[in-house]
Amino acid sequence: MNLQTTFLSILLLGLVSCQQITQSNPRVISTKDSAVDHQNQQITESRHALTPVFDTSTYSNPQTEEMASQQRQQLTKLADAGLFEKFDLKLRADLGEDQKDYFEHHAYLHILAQTKGDIFGNKANDVAYIVYETGKHQIEILFFDQKNKLFKTLYRDIQVSNLLRQSDCYYANGTVDYSIAAELIYQEDYIRSSQSNYLMDENAFSIENISTNNRFDLKRGCLSKDFSTDKMSNTLCMPTSSVYANYQCLKYNKAKAVFELYFSQEFAD
Repeated sequence: MNLQTTFLSILLLGLVSCQQITQSNPRVISTKDSAVDHQNQQITESRHALTPVFDTSTYSNPQTEEMASQQRQQLTKLADAGLFEKFDLKLRADLGEDQKDYFEHHAYLHILAQTKGDIFGNKANDVAYIVYETGKHQIEILFFDQKNKLFKTLYRDIQVSNLLRQSDCYYANGTVDYSIAAELIYQEDYIRSSQSNYLMDENAFSIENISTNNRFDLKRGCLSKDFSTDKMSNTLCMPTSSVYANYQCLKYNKAKAVFELYFSQEFAD
């Protein structure tokens, strides 16, 4: 019995010693491995932060299909009343020959407004159009690249990188094409009694240097922190209200071949 007790005591002492050795020698992580893991994490986070956010037109987004469908019905009502066609007939008279030819071959596009300027950074007189597409029953934003003699449609042919998505000041009920359409619908009574619309009035649809134009309040509006004031010339600004000084402003990034939505102004005068 004494021998058995002695044996158990020795065994217990051995187990305690092993536990103490294990506790006194915890797993050591290589400083080099730790630094690599941290660096990889930073790279992953950096890539995530730099990933551009591209907008999909409200008309093409499956998540907004119902609201787009409802708006199409309202636009069709205005079109059937000839309200868009009268603007188209008026504005076609001012088109250049190459542009006239394009719209003659695309008679389903009704021009509602246009503005000119160096949109694509080629020191050329490019043109931006707001059009009603009679086949799809929707508003589209169309560009004429003067240097390359090409027509391009926003969202479809040229992507929009939304620099405001990560900010807490950006609020928009749909993309800019949808927002313009909503305001035209709101303006129905005025459009019926007038030869104009809010896009045509007072050069509201324009190409501007918003850093020097007092229509734009960079402090109160929603401005991308990564966009400097010396890059704001030749910005395409589209009004989204006929009552308030509300705009969404995009600048073409020639290096990336995308438009960047970097400023939004949504408030009353």
